[in-house]
Amino acid sequence: MELDGDRLPEHLAEVLEALWITEEKGQNSLADITRESATEVTGEVLESLKQRGLITIDSHGRVGLVKAGRALAEQIIRRHRLAERLICDALGAHVDDSEDAACEFEHVLAEGITNSICTLLGHPRYCPHGKPIPGGDCCRRALEELRPILISCDQLDVGESALIAYVCATGHARMLKLASLGMAPGNPLKLLQKWPSYVLQCDETEIAVEEEVARNIYVRRETP
Repeated sequence: MELDGDRLPEHLAEVLEALWITEEKGQNSLADITRESATEVTGEVLESLKQRGLITIDSHGRVGLVKAGRALAEQIIRRHRLAERLICDALGAHVDDSEDAACEFEHVLAEGITNSICTLLGHPRYCPHGKPIPGGDCCRRALEELRPILISCDQLDVGESALIAYVCATGHARMLKLASLGMAPGNPLKLLQKWPSYVLQCDETEIAVEEEVARNIYVRRETP
């Protein structure tokens, strides 16, 4: 849920995001924050965040997030890293190309849409760069009540069937090869084994694939 139902101005949100990242790295100097921020970190900006009750500034100039600021920063980081996953996993973009687009996404995604994307992607725990994605209410509900709707096929149980949702191949040739074997959206898929390689059954065809390929075939679980 958004705090106070409002979004911060974009330049203030960028500084909160930088603060979160520097704290992840165990840093909190102004130089560290400036290096991570996509916008200029001025005294005026910091004072605005302080007046809003989001940060503290000690006598040595070290900046820290307070409870309300950390909660807002967590939402911003969550939107950004989920956007990276969406861009890489669903659109097939390279991880190096996801950062700028995710920066744009994070400022326009509403909380409900963020949770929908998280659910669609199977509540991922890490962004494509390996950084943790803060969990949301949808993640907690999924752990308590439901299995993810959409998952990579390596997460299926052996013998479990599902419908292919989309395939993220690293190259056009591989995409065409998988499609020629029946790995196309809407087709049924069954996981036959996980070791020493993943064996998938699509219609009457059995296919052995590497773990990396299995992780990039996303399926929709059959409802019980």
